[in-house]
Amino acid sequence: MTDEELAAAIHHAKGIKAAKLNEIAYLEKLNAPKVYPKFTYESLMAYVCFEHNVKYPGFKNENPKDMRPYFLDSFNLEIFETLCMYFSGDPAFELQGEDFSFDKGIMLYGPVGCGKTSLMKMFTSNSFRPFSVTSCRVIADEYAKEGSDSLYKYSELQPAYPQRNYGIDAIGRLFDDLGTEDNKSHFGNKVNVMQDILYKIYENDLLGNFHVTTNIIGDEIEEFYGQRIRSRTREMFNVITFDGNSPDRRK
Repeated sequence: MTDEELAAAIHHAKGIKAAKLNEIAYLEKLNAPKVYPKFTYESLMAYVCFEHNVKYPGFKNENPKDMRPYFLDSFNLEIFETLCMYFSGDPAFELQGEDFSFDKGIMLYGPVGCGKTSLMKMFTSNSFRPFSVTSCRVIADEYAKEGSDSLYKYSELQPAYPQRNYGIDAIGRLFDDLGTEDNKSHFGNKVNVMQDILYKIYENDLLGNFHVTTNIIGDEIEEFYGQRIRSRTREMFNVITFDGNSPDRRK
């Protein structure tokens, strides 16, 4: 074998080895579990402010979207910050209120039009506990059409695409406007729909994955859903309350 032939053979062998190493590296990368980003308190706040054009004091928002700005003020700023803590899993959340715990979901209580739903919708996409939003009136109407299947559907986690939810394949739910729905009948079976769903969530030990917005609390909760539900809501939810003088932001 001439020197030229030997050099060519060595070069060819090196090429085969490099290709094999590249193939191994590619397969390792392909088979490696995908690592999804995890929001911190600060990064979740920045993300929410950007995505929803929130005017947070000191935050320079350069969102190019043609969106109506959401202004924070003395009525909603602290609540916004508390939700940022909760949905980023920041330990400081549990220091914000008596009995606050990550073992519970969020109950956001306040007068009509104060911005409860708008605030919660900002946090549907997060790396701690993503969730979907459904009106309690829609759920009650669905029961009237479909029966008990809807009760089980809404008392369980919702299957989801992990790629869209930071690797999470089953997300929670927000029940919007708890207390505005009517009792419904399905083939003569009259049911207090949300009472039944809340019972099932409690019994299935899914606390922490379900949230509500409402303008009823205390005695009104008991009037709508009974004493047991009123008692269990203390175990199920961290109650965050708007000031009773909060303005109606729909006007």
